[in-house]
Amino acid sequence: MKMNKLFKFFSKETPDLEFVDCTRQVYPHYPVVLAKDVKPFFKEFQEKDNGNYNFPGCPGMHDYSRMGYLITAWVDIHIKSNKAGTVIRLGVDSKDKTAKAKPTPFPPPMEIMPPMENGIRDAFPMATDITNGMFTFKDDIKPTAWNLPGPWKIFGKKNVSALLLPAFYHCPFLEDLYLYPGVVDYREFTTANVIFSPKRKIDITIPAGTPLLHVIPFKTTDDFSASYGPGTVEQLDRYKSPKHFYEGNWYRKFYMIKKKFKLEKNTGD
Repeated sequence: MKMNKLFKFFSKETPDLEFVDCTRQVYPHYPVVLAKDVKPFFKEFQEKDNGNYNFPGCPGMHDYSRMGYLITAWVDIHIKSNKAGTVIRLGVDSKDKTAKAKPTPFPPPMEIMPPMENGIRDAFPMATDITNGMFTFKDDIKPTAWNLPGPWKIFGKKNVSALLLPAFYHCPFLEDLYLYPGVVDYREFTTANVIFSPKRKIDITIPAGTPLLHVIPFKTTDDFSASYGPGTVEQLDRYKSPKHFYEGNWYRKFYMIKKKFKLEKNTGD
């Protein structure tokens, strides 16, 4: 190894989060992406229906849509749910819902609770008593909750956690599916699974590359303080008269904090 490469090897700082493809087969085709680089799924609809893309008019929602990272579907996911039950298949041709599952480049699905090894795993059912009452199932379908283990394992520094949220602004299938949000501390734990329930009678295929999870990392501390109560006179005056309220785009210009998220491809061994 040449000296400059050796120096870079030892001097390179470990990222706060590392998305590691433990199958070593997904990352060339469906990598983790920056949320800001993916257009919301309704952008074209607004442009056609309104004649303009109006979503950025709300800086809070627009800012949220651009934060963090997106984990996309790593294979076509076919989901059929009705009164008889729910069937989930991986590797289905997204253009032909009647097609049989095709061979994929991934190893055969492993058992429901295998050792943590490389390989794509099938979705498996979870106990529904965890999710009972969260929403109403329609079309008389049987309530089910599913865990779809992902190929991505997340390695974080000791004080880094992440919100794992449905990709609200990037996934067009959330009228059909309830994706359960959660938070994971990635100090030593590495799992990033997609947990969901069909909400109604459906027969859909989610094409590979479709955003599923919105990963928003944050750095944790031992304590975070907050308070509530009536405002003081000064607080009410500040609330009623923002410093730059007379300026155009005053929130974006003077109050919004710029968030910086970086993403680089790791070349591995």
